[in-house]
Amino acid sequence: MKTGAIFIIAVILSLMIQAPALATEETGAVRTTSSSLYKVGKELVVSISIDITRDFSPNESMVLIPVVSDSLEHRLELPPIYINSRKQHIIFLRETRKKEKEAQALQRKNGERQTLHYLQSAPFDKWMNRATLSLVEKSCGCGIPGTEDFTCIARLHPQPTPVPQLAFLTPQIEKSKIRKEKGSAFIDFPVNVTAINDKYSNNAAELNKIIETINTIKQDSNVSITHIGIHGYASPDGPLKVNERLSHERTQALKEYVSRLYTFEKKNIHTSYTPEDWEGFEALLGDTTFRQKEAVMEIVTGDIHPDRKERILKTQFPTFYRFVLEHWFTLLRHSDYTIEYYVRPFTVEESQKVFDTNPRNLSLEEMFRLALTHSPGSRMYNKIFMTAAQLFPDNPTANLNAACIALMQKDTKTAASFLKKAPAVPEKTLAEGVVSFLQDDYERAETLFQQAKDAGLSQAAENLKLISELK
Repeated sequence: MKTGAIFIIAVILSLMIQAPALATEETGAVRTTSSSLYKVGKELVVSISIDITRDFSPNESMVLIPVVSDSLEHRLELPPIYINSRKQHIIFLRETRKKEKEAQALQRKNGERQTLHYLQSAPFDKWMNRATLSLVEKSCGCGIPGTEDFTCIARLHPQPTPVPQLAFLTPQIEKSKIRKEKGSAFIDFPVNVTAINDKYSNNAAELNKIIETINTIKQDSNVSITHIGIHGYASPDGPLKVNERLSHERTQALKEYVSRLYTFEKKNIHTSYTPEDWEGFEALLGDTTFRQKEAVMEIVTGDIHPDRKERILKTQFPTFYRFVLEHWFTLLRHSDYTIEYYVRPFTVEESQKVFDTNPRNLSLEEMFRLALTHSPGSRMYNKIFMTAAQLFPDNPTANLNAACIALMQKDTKTAASFLKKAPAVPEKTLAEGVVSFLQDDYERAETLFQQAKDAGLSQAAENLKLISELK
């Protein structure tokens, strides 16, 4: 390696940058106006433009040597560039040209702006994937070789690492698209009363939750309601037998209320009830922190008759019981409802409008077909796949495809979270290889790509070629 400091101006693969001056004097400058280093087929091409406005002395000559190198020991000097005074140019033509036939030269005409365009190529080698271009400057006068000098001409702007190929999974066709809307209504009743009074307490607003859900579904011409489920819960306070009767009759009352508003067949409305919601009690207790929590939890979850549970809580934890009687039991008196409905299938042409208005009506397979009508990597293409993962969060195929979208954007963290729910298929192995590749773990990436290739994925073979080129 020659002495001096080498300054990086560019990296390979079609990188174009503007370069500052090589040297500056009061009378002008010699500077690069552009420089590039890129790969064309099996050739490495170097292009440099130099603008000269500085006047040269009679015996002055400047030699610029483009150097391609990497961070290791690889170094390639390209044919030099000579900028000569008139006298030195004559010497160059008589002597130097015979030795350096590929050298490029320009005779300086003082007082004028001159531009030199340098273009050279060299056989491409693997190490050049990590190469940078530098410009070594030598100057001399009076025919005596001068000292080697280096001038900064650009900053390093590496080209982003390419994303290896990925493989998406085609979802299975959903034979019958059944969707569900769920909610909870907290309807209040006076003591021992089972009839619904929509003017009592906050009942109007709670009943409206159910009505609005049903109306929203019924207004959609693409769907039809197939089933309504109502499950009533009573709180754990009071005798079990009383609560059993109240929860049953109050659930029936809600069924009749809904039936009066709509013309649903009775067989399409199903009711069930839980006399005392101890599971809900346990859930609230689990989110609470206090000194006696473990002892209370043992009672709540124990194999004890519900009435005895309540007595123990009253007597052994009176302060806590008063608290839950005031704050929790109202939350444990609720009616959970499920509106089940059928969605008709859609063509690809129809799917875009449905996606824009109500994507829940699309199946995973319909979303997939819709995504394929958009350019890979486009905003809508990415949005469709990510929306699919949101609407089908537990679907392995949706998660794998969402991971691929994240990897196309080099988001390895998000991709890894989706891959946890992806199926154990070669496409997942391929995606895991891409994660390793983007994390610069080429060894693991190569192993995973090889496994995917052995499983028959053509994308894996291409990714192995990419790793081979980068080694």
